[in-house]
Amino acid sequence: MRWLVGGVGVFFFIGGLRFLALGAWPILPFMVADVLLLWWAFRASYAAGRGHERVVLSDDALTLLRVSPLGTEKRFGFEPLWTRVQVEETPHGDAHVWLSARGRRVRVGSFLSAPERREVGAAIASALSAYRAGSPSTSSMA
Repeated sequence: MRWLVGGVGVFFFIGGLRFLALGAWPILPFMVADVLLLWWAFRASYAAGRGHERVVLSDDALTLLRVSPLGTEKRFGFEPLWTRVQVEETPHGDAHVWLSARGRRVRVGSFLSAPERREVGAAIASALSAYRAGSPSTSSMA
Protein backbone atom coordinates (compact mmCIF):
# COMPACT_ATOMS: atom_id res chain seq x y z
CA MET A 1 0.00 0.00 0.00
CA ARG A 2 2.76 2.44 0.93
CA TRP A 3 4.66 1.79 -2.27
CA LEU A 4 1.57 2.23 -4.45
CA VAL A 5 0.37 5.41 -2.74
CA GLY A 6 3.94 6.76 -2.73
CA GLY A 7 4.37 5.96 -6.43
CA VAL A 8 1.10 7.64 -7.33
CA GLY A 9 2.11 10.61 -5.16
CA VAL A 10 5.46 10.97 -6.95
CA PHE A 11 3.77 10.62 -10.34
CA PHE A 12 1.20 13.26 -9.41
CA PHE A 13 3.90 15.54 -7.97
CA ILE A 14 5.82 15.47 -11.28
CA GLY A 15 2.58 16.02 -13.20
CA GLY A 16 1.66 18.81 -10.79
CA LEU A 17 4.94 20.60 -11.49
CA ARG A 18 4.12 20.46 -15.19
CA PHE A 19 0.63 21.89 -14.59
CA LEU A 20 2.13 24.58 -12.35
CA ALA A 21 4.61 25.54 -15.08
CA LEU A 22 1.73 25.81 -17.55
CA GLY A 23 -0.21 28.08 -15.18
CA ALA A 24 -2.89 25.50 -14.38
CA TRP A 25 -2.36 25.64 -10.62
CA PRO A 26 -6.07 24.99 -9.72
CA ILE A 27 -5.51 21.33 -10.71
CA LEU A 28 -3.01 20.77 -7.86
CA PRO A 29 -5.55 20.53 -4.99
CA PHE A 30 -7.47 17.89 -6.93
CA MET A 31 -4.31 15.85 -7.44
CA VAL A 32 -3.53 16.04 -3.71
CA ALA A 33 -7.12 15.04 -2.95
CA ASP A 34 -6.75 12.01 -5.28
CA VAL A 35 -3.68 10.77 -3.42
CA LEU A 36 -5.35 11.33 -0.03
CA LEU A 37 -8.50 9.49 -1.15
CA LEU A 38 -6.39 6.58 -2.43
CA TRP A 39 -4.63 6.37 0.95
CA TRP A 40 -7.98 6.53 2.79
CA ALA A 41 -9.49 3.80 0.55
CA PHE A 42 -6.64 1.41 1.33
CA ARG A 43 -6.91 2.13 5.06
CA ALA A 44 -10.69 1.55 5.00
CA SER A 45 -10.22 -1.69 3.05
CA TYR A 46 -7.66 -3.03 5.54
CA ALA A 47 -9.90 -2.05 8.46
CA ALA A 48 -12.91 -3.84 6.94
CA GLY A 49 -10.77 -6.94 6.49
CA ARG A 50 -10.34 -7.26 10.26
CA GLY A 51 -14.00 -8.24 10.70
CA HIS A 52 -14.74 -11.96 10.82
CA GLU A 53 -17.13 -14.63 12.01
CA ARG A 54 -16.46 -17.96 13.70
CA VAL A 55 -18.95 -20.81 13.94
CA VAL A 56 -18.18 -23.39 16.64
CA LEU A 57 -20.13 -26.59 17.17
CA SER A 58 -19.43 -28.12 20.58
CA ASP A 59 -21.12 -30.91 22.53
CA ASP A 60 -23.93 -28.70 23.77
CA ALA A 61 -24.08 -25.56 21.61
CA LEU A 62 -23.64 -24.04 18.19
CA THR A 63 -22.07 -20.62 18.68
CA LEU A 64 -21.65 -17.85 16.14
CA LEU A 65 -19.05 -15.27 17.16
CA ARG A 66 -19.17 -12.12 15.05
CA VAL A 67 -16.27 -9.66 15.38
CA SER A 68 -16.78 -6.27 13.74
CA PRO A 69 -13.93 -4.41 12.01
CA LEU A 70 -13.71 -2.23 15.13
CA GLY A 71 -13.18 -5.30 17.32
CA THR A 72 -16.55 -5.49 19.08
CA GLU A 73 -17.75 -9.05 19.61
CA LYS A 74 -21.28 -10.38 19.44
CA ARG A 75 -22.21 -13.98 20.28
CA PHE A 76 -25.23 -15.93 19.14
CA GLY A 77 -25.90 -19.29 20.75
CA PHE A 78 -28.08 -22.04 19.28
CA GLU A 79 -29.18 -25.50 20.39
CA PRO A 80 -27.62 -27.82 17.76
CA LEU A 81 -30.54 -30.25 17.69
CA TRP A 82 -33.01 -27.50 16.80
CA THR A 83 -30.84 -25.36 14.54
CA ARG A 84 -31.50 -25.35 10.81
CA VAL A 85 -29.34 -23.93 8.05
CA GLN A 86 -31.30 -22.06 5.39
CA VAL A 87 -29.66 -21.06 2.12
CA GLU A 88 -31.90 -18.58 0.32
CA GLU A 89 -31.24 -18.06 -3.37
CA THR A 90 -32.11 -14.67 -4.86
CA PRO A 91 -33.31 -14.12 -8.43
CA HIS A 92 -29.98 -12.44 -9.25
CA GLY A 93 -27.92 -15.54 -8.40
CA ASP A 94 -26.89 -14.44 -4.93
CA ALA A 95 -27.28 -16.60 -1.83
CA HIS A 96 -27.92 -15.77 1.82
CA VAL A 97 -27.17 -18.22 4.63
CA TRP A 98 -29.24 -18.14 7.81
CA LEU A 99 -29.03 -20.07 11.05
CA SER A 100 -32.49 -20.44 12.56
CA ALA A 101 -33.81 -22.02 15.72
CA ARG A 102 -36.84 -21.43 17.90
CA GLY A 103 -38.05 -18.34 16.07
CA ARG A 104 -34.66 -16.64 15.82
CA ARG A 105 -32.72 -16.15 12.58
CA VAL A 106 -29.16 -14.91 12.19
CA ARG A 107 -27.46 -14.26 8.88
CA VAL A 108 -24.03 -15.86 8.42
CA GLY A 109 -21.17 -14.78 6.13
CA SER A 110 -22.64 -11.60 4.69
CA PHE A 111 -19.13 -10.46 3.73
CA LEU A 112 -18.47 -13.58 1.62
CA SER A 113 -19.18 -14.11 -2.05
CA ALA A 114 -22.24 -16.16 -3.05
CA PRO A 115 -20.29 -19.38 -3.82
CA GLU A 116 -18.42 -19.08 -0.52
CA ARG A 117 -21.70 -18.60 1.37
CA ARG A 118 -23.13 -21.73 -0.27
CA GLU A 119 -20.00 -23.65 0.75
CA VAL A 120 -20.16 -22.39 4.35
CA GLY A 121 -23.86 -23.22 4.54
CA ALA A 122 -23.18 -26.76 3.31
CA ALA A 123 -20.31 -27.19 5.80
CA ILE A 124 -22.46 -26.06 8.74
CA ALA A 125 -25.36 -28.25 7.61
CA SER A 126 -23.01 -31.22 7.29
CA ALA A 127 -21.57 -30.65 10.77
CA LEU A 128 -25.06 -30.38 12.27
CA SER A 129 -26.14 -33.53 10.44
CA ALA A 130 -23.15 -35.44 11.85
CA TYR A 131 -23.94 -34.08 15.31
CA ARG A 132 -27.55 -35.27 15.07
CA ALA A 133 -26.41 -38.67 13.81
CA GLY A 134 -24.91 -39.30 17.21
CA SER A 135 -21.27 -38.50 16.67
CA PRO A 136 -20.96 -35.11 18.33
CA SER A 137 -17.37 -34.00 18.18
CA THR A 138 -16.04 -30.55 18.82
CA SER A 139 -15.37 -28.85 15.52
CA SER A 140 -14.63 -25.32 14.47
CA MET A 141 -15.33 -23.56 11.20
CA ALA A 142 -13.88 -20.14 10.49
